[in-house]
Amino acid sequence: MEFFNFFDTLFSFNIVIEVIALYILFSLGYGVLYSSSLELATPPLLNSFLSFSSFFLILTFIFFGFDISTFSLDYNLYSFNQNIQLIFLFISIMVLFVTRDFVGARFISKFEYDILFSFVLLSAVCLCFADDFLLIYLAIELQSLCFYVFATFNRNSEFSTESGLKYFVFGAVISCLLLVGFSLIYLSFGSTSFESLLCLTNASDNPFLFCGIVFILIAFLFKVGAAPFHSWLCDVYDGAMISVTLLFAAVPKIIIFSVIVKIFLLIFYDFASFWSSFFLFSSLLSIAVGSLSAIYQKRLKRLFAYSTVAHTGFILLGVVAASSDSVKTLIFYLMIYSVLTILLFSLLIFAIISIVRFPGYLASWTSSGLKNYVFVMSFALTLFSIAGIPPLAGFFSKFLILFSFISQEYLLTSVTIVLISSVACFYYIRLIKTFFFVKSSKNSFWISSTKRQHSEYIIGTLLFFNMFFVFRPELFSSFSTLISITLL
Repeated sequence: MEFFNFFDTLFSFNIVIEVIALYILFSLGYGVLYSSSLELATPPLLNSFLSFSSFFLILTFIFFGFDISTFSLDYNLYSFNQNIQLIFLFISIMVLFVTRDFVGARFISKFEYDILFSFVLLSAVCLCFADDFLLIYLAIELQSLCFYVFATFNRNSEFSTESGLKYFVFGAVISCLLLVGFSLIYLSFGSTSFESLLCLTNASDNPFLFCGIVFILIAFLFKVGAAPFHSWLCDVYDGAMISVTLLFAAVPKIIIFSVIVKIFLLIFYDFASFWSSFFLFSSLLSIAVGSLSAIYQKRLKRLFAYSTVAHTGFILLGVVAASSDSVKTLIFYLMIYSVLTILLFSLLIFAIISIVRFPGYLASWTSSGLKNYVFVMSFALTLFSIAGIPPLAGFFSKFLILFSFISQEYLLTSVTIVLISSVACFYYIRLIKTFFFVKSSKNSFWISSTKRQHSEYIIGTLLFFNMFFVFRPELFSSFSTLISITLL
């Protein structure tokens, strides 16, 4: 009966999964037939695919993702999943719009990029609504396979291939650990369904249970790029294309953390005294490693990779606190982090869209402020917000998550976190110094190739978004509160 219950669960999701699956089937058929058509001289399809994907995502968001039931105050898992799906679709639309020009210019004949992106969407939505460990594993594996290909998509780069291969090897080991962890949970409880596991809390002395929790915890820490399982993140960020780096940084975070919240704050909440110490150690180590290691980085994307590790540590604080307020601040932090990450990488993409090779070293960005003040002012404003400088958006996210952490009587730990994370301001300010004040001994890469209206749109969006939180920060906070109370 458990076997049939699994398939009942598999096909009991909302219509978004079916819509995305139908779109993938249509795209595969269309792409394979027309890209190999001799009569049509093998036309390039990626630009048309990206345009259609953008239109498709917007329609999905409007008609299926945005439902009045998502704003109900019912305390149920379905409402929580609907709200997370809403945020995820919005982030995916933003990522696709930001990267479409760059991807279309660099890989005009490779329609597989859009197909892989659609599979990432499908796996993420399945993962969002999964209420069975077996289905979670299958969805994570589907997503991981897509990201393995994305990491090595730039086949002209040996470093991209090397980093992608490392990611694949590490990911395969972690997948085995995750499967073993789920198997040990099944061995302890006799079920992998959330509904059944919520009723079983009498196995506190079972050693297989604790081993399973540790394996699951390690696997998810690897997936979000938390220390000490972060080494793959820096290599993949540095070796992948800038559009793929944005995909890694923004798209999977909200879904993976929502699964962590459901597993550890619902299923294993009775064992919080056991797993919270692991999350706390990883959180503190992530903040320390991310903040201190970024100081010594000379390559831009590796610096942003360590910055991501530090932000992951802050998000994990919401899991450690294990309360409804901490879940609210965790979701709030994820929303702010995702938008700021997209804004940051959109600036980089618009800057290099007509350049053959990405200027990876910090020294290549010297005196850029002398050539495009709008671009660098936008970049500086984004960096200040990510660093948590008040009164910008990033400050509110860090303040709220630290406040919820202090409310759980982690006062000394919070002071330590503030002192360590203040180091991060140094390398952000160093970037601004490089852009404005370091003179270049040779001609810089930056030519006024970015269209003026693009720069105006970027700076306008940045100013509106950051100032929005100065006057009305409670709007995003209210939405994250609504999501959290549907779960806890």
